[in-house]
Amino acid sequence: MDGFLKMSAWQGILHMPATYLRGGFLLGAYAEVRSRRFDTDAVLEKILQHDKEGFTSFYERYRGRVYRFIVRQYGTGEYGKAAYYSAWRHLVVSGLTIKTPKDLKRSFYSYLGKSVQNPGISQSTDMPSNYLPRDIEEDGNWSQVLMEHFKQLSVEKKRYFLFKHEIGISETAISRTLDVSRKDVEKGLREAESELREAMEDSGCPKKRSLERLYRESRVVKPPASWDQEIIDSFNMWLRQTEQPNQPEKAPVKSDASTGIAGKLGHFKDQVRSRISNLGKRDHQKAPRVRKLS
Repeated sequence: MDGFLKMSAWQGILHMPATYLRGGFLLGAYAEVRSRRFDTDAVLEKILQHDKEGFTSFYERYRGRVYRFIVRQYGTGEYGKAAYYSAWRHLVVSGLTIKTPKDLKRSFYSYLGKSVQNPGISQSTDMPSNYLPRDIEEDGNWSQVLMEHFKQLSVEKKRYFLFKHEIGISETAISRTLDVSRKDVEKGLREAESELREAMEDSGCPKKRSLERLYRESRVVKPPASWDQEIIDSFNMWLRQTEQPNQPEKAPVKSDASTGIAGKLGHFKDQVRSRISNLGKRDHQKAPRVRKLS
């Protein structure tokens, strides 16, 4: 009897479609895997509907990429945190006016590439560094060495490199996002990757360690938990702040207090000039009525 049951069970499994056996699961595993696959457009559509759950899902998916994209250009100081904060605020605010997920994503990337910039402050992260500790070389943690050499790249090359290797978009998409020619993007990427390869070879990194692999190994840096909480908690506040200006605005009431002393003095002078002018006009009009006594 036991042998019959075992044979029946195996026959049932053998007659199952191959799709149900993927990933070591039975009964609907393929559909389950598909449901777990992240649907970016669907989540962005929720953001367009001002859904906090959709925003949270998108944030949890992309927070690491956006964080590394920003702090590897501007550092983790006040400006880096402000830039990270403003990028996510832009995503929420843009969802009030943009109509499609594709346009929302493009607006978000464009903001990262063009609006989140402050060369004056970011110069501190561009300063040369000789930070190549022996323990890194001995342990073979070459991804950290790569990040030190990355600091030496120009602003444009950093941005091109991060868009390709961190955000994960093509040269064509980068050119559209930044409104620059594709040739400039391709040239900048070639030069950036060439400079990094040469620098890594000079540092003693084995040639078998590709640039792509080294950068993937560096993608373990995540934003602090406190930053995550601030971003998620700010979602409703950002919506309220942007919805208020859409309400009918009342005509501003001019007040003397808002004009200051100089404004008050100017207003008083205008009143005096007006009265003097009107007085002269009245005297001129009355002159013909005066009769001379003979």
